[in-house]
Amino acid sequence: MTQNGKPHWEIEKKDLKQVEKYIEDYWPRLVRYHLKDSKSLIGLPNPYIVPTDAVVFQEQYYWDSYPIVRALINHPKYSKLAIGMVNNLFYLIRRFGIIPNASRMYFLSRSHPPLLSSMVWIVYQKMKDKRWFREAIACVEHEYNEVWMGTIHLRNFRHVYRGLSRYYDLNAVHVLAEAESGWDLTARFMGRCMDFLPVDLNSFLYLYEVDLAKSYEVLGNVKKKEKFEQAAKKRAKVMNDLMWDEKVGYYFDYDFVNRRRSRIITIAGVFPLNVGITTKNQADKVVKIVQRDLQKKWGVVQSVRFVENFQWDWPNGWAPLQLRTIEGLMRYGFNKLAKRLVLKWLALNIKVFKETGHLWEKYDVVHGHIGVPDRYPTPSGFAWTNATFLIMVRVLKFLEEHSHEGSTPVWLVRRLGWL
Repeated sequence: MTQNGKPHWEIEKKDLKQVEKYIEDYWPRLVRYHLKDSKSLIGLPNPYIVPTDAVVFQEQYYWDSYPIVRALINHPKYSKLAIGMVNNLFYLIRRFGIIPNASRMYFLSRSHPPLLSSMVWIVYQKMKDKRWFREAIACVEHEYNEVWMGTIHLRNFRHVYRGLSRYYDLNAVHVLAEAESGWDLTARFMGRCMDFLPVDLNSFLYLYEVDLAKSYEVLGNVKKKEKFEQAAKKRAKVMNDLMWDEKVGYYFDYDFVNRRRSRIITIAGVFPLNVGITTKNQADKVVKIVQRDLQKKWGVVQSVRFVENFQWDWPNGWAPLQLRTIEGLMRYGFNKLAKRLVLKWLALNIKVFKETGHLWEKYDVVHGHIGVPDRYPTPSGFAWTNATFLIMVRVLKFLEEHSHEGSTPVWLVRRLGWL
């Protein structure tokens, strides 16, 4: 509670508007356009948004693109840029056979968490261009088959155990595979990233299978629709067999080398809710863990507390994972908790904005500060934080109008961009 007796996460509309204006004014500082290769930088056919207006991160990043595309798809000025960013990812697949971590030659040895199918559906819902959609789905299926279900050592060796996949790097180095996970660095994989089947990665691949099935229904290919529906069912079953711990009531990464589940509670265990794998009974148990162990004063923390202090662990929280958690809760009808977490995150962003004049790459959700740095100083003006803030404001508006508990209908799922 604050001094006036109100919850510390209570926010004022004028503060939201002030941050939204900052974000709108900041986009031009993040736009880049490089048609031709230049040293390590890969030329791309369309302008794109980089993570920050700083010396580092001056290229288009794969998983960073998702919240940016989602936030800007209907923007009067940047909608075409958002679509162009997705087309840039197709260009990378066609040229290199993989979407690299980011558009640098030295990133071609690895990818990033796979979110292409989600971006394709966002753009298709906007454009309704079936010819574009057909070509886009061909790229999604190529990435799914050749990269994420790849079995070739020292190329794409990710599909490794009972139909599930791992993060990987062409150099077969654990720390580089960890960079592919996006969680660089974390104690989550205990320095052995390639030995684990990550719960978040396989949740994304389940979503690919669902998206591909839905896509081929639109395109009239019944055989492929059924193929991917079966693949999704199989993946969900194996994930529940290997990753679900009934005693704890939570999902964990699976160490397939040693044939055992991790014991480390991280926010990745919420991803099966986000993509719809869990039963209502399982969701009830996961939410208890989120409330008890991961919900902190200013949002959800990346993990329970460790001795190590990596940037993707306690006490930090990252914007895209706050959003995944909130929408996972909403998918199973936990709208009151979802609303509280939206308010906590927005309140933290506003608090630190008032203190510093900026939004930041990550935040310390335990103490209410800029995120604890690791390999580099925490940069300001960060694109996915900006984008997630805008998305969260829309989610908050919905929750203020529809805050009742209960199952989330399909039309709500569509409205929030899960399709």
